[in-house]
Amino acid sequence: MPQDSKALQQKWNARIKHARAHWATFHKRVKHNRNTVAGFNWNADPAGKEFYGLRANLIHGTISAVLPNVYARNPEISITPAHAGADIKLFCSTLEKVTNRALEHAQLKNRAKSTVRAALTCSFGILKVMYQRDPSKDSYIQGRINDAQENLLAIEGLARDLQESDQRHHHDAKRAELGELIESLQEQSEVQSAEGLVIDRVLTENLLIDPSICEFWDYTDADWMCQVIPMKRSQAEALYKKNLANAKIYQPGQGEPSYKRAKRLASMQLDAGPVTDDQQIAVLEIWDRTTQRVYTMVEGATEWLREPYSPPRAGERWYPFFLLPYQVVDGQFIGPSLVDLTERLQDEHNEARDRFNQHRDLCIPGWVASADINEKTIKKHSDSRFGEITIVDTEGKPLNQVIIPRGHPKIDPIVYDTSAVRYDWEQVTGLQDAARSTVVRPKTATEANILQRALSGRVFEFKDQIEDWLQEIAQYSAQVLLQELTKEQVERYVGAPITKTTMVDGQAITTKEKTYDWPELTKERIFDMVDLRIRAGTTGSPDGIEEKEGWLKVLPMITSLSIQMQNLQARGMDYEHIRSLLHETLLRYDDRIDSNLFIPKIEKQADGYRDISMNWQWEIDREKQVKHQHLKEETVDDTRSEKL
Repeated sequence: MPQDSKALQQKWNARIKHARAHWATFHKRVKHNRNTVAGFNWNADPAGKEFYGLRANLIHGTISAVLPNVYARNPEISITPAHAGADIKLFCSTLEKVTNRALEHAQLKNRAKSTVRAALTCSFGILKVMYQRDPSKDSYIQGRINDAQENLLAIEGLARDLQESDQRHHHDAKRAELGELIESLQEQSEVQSAEGLVIDRVLTENLLIDPSICEFWDYTDADWMCQVIPMKRSQAEALYKKNLANAKIYQPGQGEPSYKRAKRLASMQLDAGPVTDDQQIAVLEIWDRTTQRVYTMVEGATEWLREPYSPPRAGERWYPFFLLPYQVVDGQFIGPSLVDLTERLQDEHNEARDRFNQHRDLCIPGWVASADINEKTIKKHSDSRFGEITIVDTEGKPLNQVIIPRGHPKIDPIVYDTSAVRYDWEQVTGLQDAARSTVVRPKTATEANILQRALSGRVFEFKDQIEDWLQEIAQYSAQVLLQELTKEQVERYVGAPITKTTMVDGQAITTKEKTYDWPELTKERIFDMVDLRIRAGTTGSPDGIEEKEGWLKVLPMITSLSIQMQNLQARGMDYEHIRSLLHETLLRYDDRIDSNLFIPKIEKQADGYRDISMNWQWEIDREKQVKHQHLKEETVDDTRSEKL
């Protein structure tokens, strides 16, 4: 290894070590928040009540209630020309269809919902958008599209292991595994080489960001980011074609390799050796924005896993990582998550409920008897059944002096009232009683509607952040697809050109109508051509009843305005004021509706009216010519008669 490369690797090792120490406290909190939401006590007996100690997991219920309100379906993407004078409507329509389909195939909804849940739990979530083409040239992609390339990599790794002497005791198992892989490849059970857009979800603690970044939204300007990739040693060796026996063991779920634990486990083994194939190691993929290079290394190794490279077809923003926060705090990178805001309230609620139940357990019915009563009488009384007359020998004393019902501490409902906790919870989360399906007192439909509007207002900020985040992902994806896809691939997305045959003067003329437009442009031109937007409110859960009622009210108005435009155009009058009225009405009703969909195709109709007018004019001219010819002939006949 060159001396400069070794020095650069040592520099990055020092940076990663410093970043781990900087984010260590936050990563511990992330693990705590996940355990709080789950509620499991893994140190207790799984069959006991202590295994799940929470009486009411309000945090998990709140996350489940917030999620469908902010992200219930894939967003509606709208692409328009960035330059008003450019006639690229077909290109925008093509790019819109291709981007929507690519994001759907990349399972955007599942990945995005998991990221929203991570933001609610861990302060922020992360998605990574990449284009899969060649495993040896792509950056690491966890959710790769299944193809035969993975089998080929595994075959190469097994073949290399069979040639190594230190793997001799595993040769039989590896030889059998190699045979199965070759047979699977021969059966062609998977696509030979698949490519396309891929979206990975990165755990919050597995992305180390340059600690010099102060505020959250400045993360795109960070000098570097490092993705920590837990990977089996055998998988890493097959992918990078390196011997990684000296790599450090990575302990899953702890955010960083546990070196002390690895040493302790190794000391307990008599034949302690290098890391085994199935043990995980930490692969570091470092994205350096300063040099526009990507470095790949593994902790414990002394060389690059692959030579540093520059991403060939990146988007306008260089990083493929997209971060979604739940709350943003001025001057700080980490904001509070939903768990941070409500954990103490949940503890207070459960503590009040637990004490109430303990108090209620003290109120078990019972009797207090005098010591003078013999044991047989007490037993007979305790064995008495419903409707039975019990005879007690009071020995001449009044019954109420011999045996009386046992008293219990009086329950004061105010002491165990959780309404204050519920009020604080609503103030923090923005979820009202109706949204949590927990109506404390009966409410009318009007009150429920008011509460739903209040909910929309309280969670609107988070929903707005989600839509901005999705817009960045869609914009980046469209830029990558414009650089990666060929016209043949686009044709598979939107369909081949349509062939039409028309008869002209008895002859059949065949024409092809374009169904897509996919130009070959430079990066700078691609970034400036189109304007991509997410239609506001399209990610939330739809309200079917209200939408249907509103549509039935606005439909007659749309129909009336459309008819007026047709009539005005047929008379040759200006109809732009009706068109503007329709556009403004639909905009106020729902800004997601495109008013152009309800406007008649005036141009085609105008052509038709023009043809009709020309036919009428031709008929009139023809009649004039016929009359003129008749008059001319009559004049000639009169002249001949006079001469004769």
